[in-house]
Amino acid sequence: MGANREERLGELRKLRASRAEAFRREIYPHFRYVFQSGFGLVVSGILITLVMGYIRIVKNMPEQWPSAWVGWIVLALLCLWTPFRTYFQPSDTVFVLPLESEMLNGMLKPQIRQSMVSSAIRVLLAFGIFVPIYTRAPATEAAADGRSLWALAAALALLAVWNVHAAWLERRMADSAWRIGLLLGRWAIVAAIVSALLLKSFGLALLFSVLAVAVWYSLSRLSPKLTLPWDRLIAEEGAAKRRWNRFLGWFVDLPTEFARPARRLWVVWTADRLGWKRKNAWRYLYAKTMLRSETFGALWRWSVLLMLVTAFAQKPVIDLIAFVIAFLVGGLQITELGRVRFAENASVVPLAQEERGSSIASVARTCGIVMVTLTWLVACLPNLPFNPALWFPALAAALLWTGWLLPRRVMKGFEEDED
Repeated sequence: MGANREERLGELRKLRASRAEAFRREIYPHFRYVFQSGFGLVVSGILITLVMGYIRIVKNMPEQWPSAWVGWIVLALLCLWTPFRTYFQPSDTVFVLPLESEMLNGMLKPQIRQSMVSSAIRVLLAFGIFVPIYTRAPATEAAADGRSLWALAAALALLAVWNVHAAWLERRMADSAWRIGLLLGRWAIVAAIVSALLLKSFGLALLFSVLAVAVWYSLSRLSPKLTLPWDRLIAEEGAAKRRWNRFLGWFVDLPTEFARPARRLWVVWTADRLGWKRKNAWRYLYAKTMLRSETFGALWRWSVLLMLVTAFAQKPVIDLIAFVIAFLVGGLQITELGRVRFAENASVVPLAQEERGSSIASVARTCGIVMVTLTWLVACLPNLPFNPALWFPALAAALLWTGWLLPRRVMKGFEEDED
């Protein structure tokens, strides 16, 4: 029996390893497009800005710098972040379910222990970076002097370890209402414990931490638990894959079965402003499709990211580079509109088919001009008075790219595909 169990466990490990490898082969080849797009340059600029800002703050600590808020938010979020990849698939509920105990004891529990170690190391590294600020900032200097930093680091690491275990228990809850309640309670407990450990009396903070965790465990025992929450883990795995596909969709056309239309009520109403005329029918359809598609999701997330970079960098050169990257990469996202295809019977609707290409170009042009205008304003206005010899040619080039060249490219590509 023992040999048979080990053999089955070995097969399960091989199955998980093969799925992880298949996922990597599916995702990793697309990263070259990510770096070719300029994203690596943007990330490098952000990191350089953060490192320079960190050094300036440590050397010359501002009197009003909110060190307590920054440390509390960053450390709490890192404690709460408990990623857990299983690579489960819906078919596992049929073919692997009989091996539930082997799966739980031989694969998932060791993986949970590894996640605990990773979470503790992550929090310790963040706390090590925060310590110079924690001990020098006026808002936290007194609190730092009143406790052992080694003991504080150990307490934060234990809090991170507890979060991983608590998150696993939440996944096992049979009742969704209990699971959500325990999740919200864990968030509140972590936020309160991190704040207490950083700012309050250390002894009282430890006592509060023990009592809060004990209450949470007591509540978790009031609801029945699943031995292994197959459906929840499968849903989380699907959500993880969708997140990867959404990220890569910023940079490359990635056909995916996980794509789904989004409601986006905050922006989709703009398509309704088109006049209700027959000549606007195709434009309306393509505008609605664009605004609810993952292409637009990638476009607006990318634009917001670059706007944040330009808003906080406060360096004219970095702002200008970020603006150029924003409209170049964002424009490439807009060209995905030319690949939109409706149902086959769309070709026989009583509308002028020759207007489809110009409608696509019109929607692409509008999206591009709005994106460029907003990004340019966010990038250049903080640099007032800015250098017109740099910013106005950059705006003209961006409008030429998104207002004339890209719409022509989109329309030409659509017409070639139709032929």
